[in-house]
Amino acid sequence: MEIFSPLKPRPEGSRRKSLSEKLKSGERPPVTHGYFKSFDGTKIFYSIEGKGKPLIFCYGLVCSSLHWTYQIDHFHENYRSIWFDYRGHHNSEVPHDLKSLTVENIARDLGIMMDELGIKDAVLLGHSMGVNVVLEFFRQQPHRVAGMVLANGTAKRPLETMFESNVFQSVFKLARKTYEALPGIMTTAWKMQANPLVKSMISMGGFNPHLTPKEDIDLYVSQIAEMDPRILLYLIENYDTLDETPWLHSVTIPTLVIAGEHDKVIPIPEQELIHQLIPNSEFELIWHGSHCPQMDLPELVNHKIENFLKKMNYT
Repeated sequence: MEIFSPLKPRPEGSRRKSLSEKLKSGERPPVTHGYFKSFDGTKIFYSIEGKGKPLIFCYGLVCSSLHWTYQIDHFHENYRSIWFDYRGHHNSEVPHDLKSLTVENIARDLGIMMDELGIKDAVLLGHSMGVNVVLEFFRQQPHRVAGMVLANGTAKRPLETMFESNVFQSVFKLARKTYEALPGIMTTAWKMQANPLVKSMISMGGFNPHLTPKEDIDLYVSQIAEMDPRILLYLIENYDTLDETPWLHSVTIPTLVIAGEHDKVIPIPEQELIHQLIPNSEFELIWHGSHCPQMDLPELVNHKIENFLKKMNYT
């Protein structure tokens, strides 16, 4: 089984090597991998690199650690960079009960992993749906969150505003009905993400193709194409019911909100709303950044996160 692990960003002043190039060259930093059993017996995969205070990275909907790879590797020099695969994703097991695919349960898995690793508290970093995982974990166990970095996320139902439209609510309902009636066709359509045209559409929608290496985008598309489309259907059904806005005003821990200037997936006003609702939070707009500014401009995003950690004396 191939394990997707974070790898090093480019040296300053040189072309950034893509993740796939790193994998081919064998440039892999020492990491510790493991599994733990969650509350329902589902085996969850985790990975640790480096030593020091823990940073736990949470990725987005049917994504992977690839989305945080350049941060995970950068921060392993001074911190413990930790990530885990969500239930049903990549190296983790698909749960017996697909109805357990909820953001709430992913947050529960996160807490059990922290117990397993003996982590009292940590700074949590979430991207896209990972923002909701982080916020939900804070709601469940606020005393275990030292700080939050919330990148490219929304605090309320994403399908209402995704791509500045609510059309995806209808698209999702149609996809769900199609799968229930014709699962084979839905699965075939899902696998077509490897099609060059679909790759190009994903590239334009989720990344800045002028900044993120094409090889990284191709690897991302290949990873999600290999997943069971039921994971998306069950998880997004729950994801689109979330609304954390009523309680965000009660957050008192250090919080950094990061947005990409050209994020086409989550509208900027939705990201600004998180900043507005969380008292004393910081907001960083990454110019030329997409829905994945941490992949478009990793050194800049690393610098912003580094400054945030220094301000909160998390060293």
